[in-house]
Amino acid sequence: MPRISIAFIGLGGIASQAHLPAIKELGFNVDFCVDVDEQRVRSFTEKTGCKGYSDYKEMLENENLDAVLIATPNIFHATIAVEALKNGAHVYIEKPMATNIEEALKIVDAAYRVSKFAVVGHNGRFDYKAHTAAKLIHRGNLGRVYHARGFILRQRGIPPAPTFIKKSLAKGGAVYDIASHAIDMLLYLSGYPKPVSVKGFTYRAFGDRVEEFGMSYPQPPQPGMVCEVEDFGSAYISFDGGAGMYVEVSWASYVKENKVEYIVLGERGGIQIDGTSLSYVTSLEREFFVASPPSIPQVNSYREAWRRFLNAIENNDEALLCPIATAEQGVIDVTILASIYESSLIGKEVKIDVPNKLVERAREQLKCLKL
Repeated sequence: MPRISIAFIGLGGIASQAHLPAIKELGFNVDFCVDVDEQRVRSFTEKTGCKGYSDYKEMLENENLDAVLIATPNIFHATIAVEALKNGAHVYIEKPMATNIEEALKIVDAAYRVSKFAVVGHNGRFDYKAHTAAKLIHRGNLGRVYHARGFILRQRGIPPAPTFIKKSLAKGGAVYDIASHAIDMLLYLSGYPKPVSVKGFTYRAFGDRVEEFGMSYPQPPQPGMVCEVEDFGSAYISFDGGAGMYVEVSWASYVKENKVEYIVLGERGGIQIDGTSLSYVTSLEREFFVASPPSIPQVNSYREAWRRFLNAIENNDEALLCPIATAEQGVIDVTILASIYESSLIGKEVKIDVPNKLVERAREQLKCLKL
């Protein structure tokens, strides 16, 4: 059996229902766990046989850890990640990686200082459609990419849990929760152009109607629940070189049906991904051609992300992480997310200045897609 020591910090639904099964499928065990809810700790330790703690600092001090999953409320991600790195562990951080660029950069700096890996849970990259599209784009089939857009729209999807809907814990709502995935996906597909400005908009339309517009995960809405954060967000992001990107997300909205869609447009072709299909559109002798895979294999994206992460740790080789989202790539995502909130607050476009070296690293870390 593999001998990597793994700890989970935060034992909510995403840890127990997605990450834990993925770890088990790969033949690994969770050795330690932490949560401030002692009942959760008892339940998790009974299920896994791991050693439980109620204080992550105590665990980091007492145990020799190789890999740590951080699945706490958003406000704690960066602090815990930096401390885990300083204690010699590689970190896998649930999205969003942090709630501002300063926090995100501290994670990158800490990882550099101790030569450890820090990755972010944008596991949608391992979806067969997305990964196939990324390879087509990164190998030049679309030519110069000039526009991308992404939508994640729900009819009734406000998550009825304090960690999502209380501002003191989450800092934001639909933008941090699902726009983080949409923006990461479009940056991943587009090859990380350098963002230069953001015009963002957020809106709280259904915060007092959680019983009507709440989803059943991680538990059914409770009477009197109030969502303190936004349930809608949209943004237009401009990039160095003239490319643009539009993103729109909602936890709840009066739309005909739920929708997840990504479109990337280039001078020689285009890509469209939705919930069930991938289409590559190009032209030959002035005729349009549309190509799609004959079948779409189902992939356990959490398992594949952990496979990459643990393989890179075992071999001490950063190149093996690709295409998992790295901390450098996470900084760019967080910068755009934070700028959406700032732009919405002040009512005008916000300029962004991401360090060139960081953007170059983000691009370099996806070189496996060109092979």
